[in-house]
Amino acid sequence: MWYNDNCLISLSKISNSTRRKLNTYKNAVVFQNVFTRLSMDALKRYEFEGLPATISERVLKQSFLWYGGACIFEKDKSLMALPAVPTGDGFNVYGDPGKVWTFSKNNGYNKEVDVYIHGGDESAFLRRGMSGTSASKNAKGVYIRENALAYPFINQTMFFAEAIADTMRTLDVCRVNIKNPFIITCEESVRPSVERYMNQRKENEDFIISSGVFEANKIQVIPVTTNTESLNACTSLIEWYENKYRELCGITNSTGIDKKGENLIQAEIGINDDYTELNPEKSIEYIQMGLDDVNKLFGTHITVKKREKDVPEVNEGDKADNETDEKGENKDEDISDDN
Repeated sequence: MWYNDNCLISLSKISNSTRRKLNTYKNAVVFQNVFTRLSMDALKRYEFEGLPATISERVLKQSFLWYGGACIFEKDKSLMALPAVPTGDGFNVYGDPGKVWTFSKNNGYNKEVDVYIHGGDESAFLRRGMSGTSASKNAKGVYIRENALAYPFINQTMFFAEAIADTMRTLDVCRVNIKNPFIITCEESVRPSVERYMNQRKENEDFIISSGVFEANKIQVIPVTTNTESLNACTSLIEWYENKYRELCGITNSTGIDKKGENLIQAEIGINDDYTELNPEKSIEYIQMGLDDVNKLFGTHITVKKREKDVPEVNEGDKADNETDEKGENKDEDISDDN
């Protein structure tokens, strides 16, 4: 199903909720925030050029992200792009579908489309499906895989979002334990009063007033040993998950940063760059193969390429100064001292 990016966000504070419901809400909010951010990163793995005005690049990217494939097809003499899944009996000997189902996001549109089979115009055998039927030579569309397995990248996003969100909530618990490093035991009769006092403390009130309705010996405070190293462990784990996900997205990350302060040479810092750059290329290769068939069938000139890095502009004066410094030359003129 499509991801609902038109969701309503409530900024109102939850009140009159049990602690369990409140924690469930916090877990959901943290996951939603992390998942949305990682999904946006995934949508920037590559970009398209030459798309017709009738094709939405956003929808095309979301189709690949959520379903591992999309279909570019002709509709009312215009080219459209929608998510697509192969039908059950249209696969040829190579596993290429001759028909796919396309579907829209909101208005209920869905349609079975005859798609072009690569090499099918040269071999009738390649157009033959498992049931013995042959794919149409007059294809109306092209099914494009994002990768060799048509595996949805959103599964990677979901895994890392859950792991990061859970670790961040663990970090929250560590933070609370440092603020309140104790466990309270009390009789059931005074529990509401104790909870009210603790909520006042949680809200950072300057002081708490007790009416003295119960004896102090009905409450016992048990100290809990807190380990601040847990905070460092959580933050390091979050950073590791973030870096691994960015690596899958082809985003240069800080895996080479040494936390002990040791100096690293450039080769050590960039040792993982080749694999990072390879990850989006796996998708770009298969997407372009499909786009080549689209260009052949419809006479378009659509291409996909790696995301361009934002390079800061450098004026000519700074460029000349940098080149001089690299050569080891002094930018100022030598002044000789006759004395």
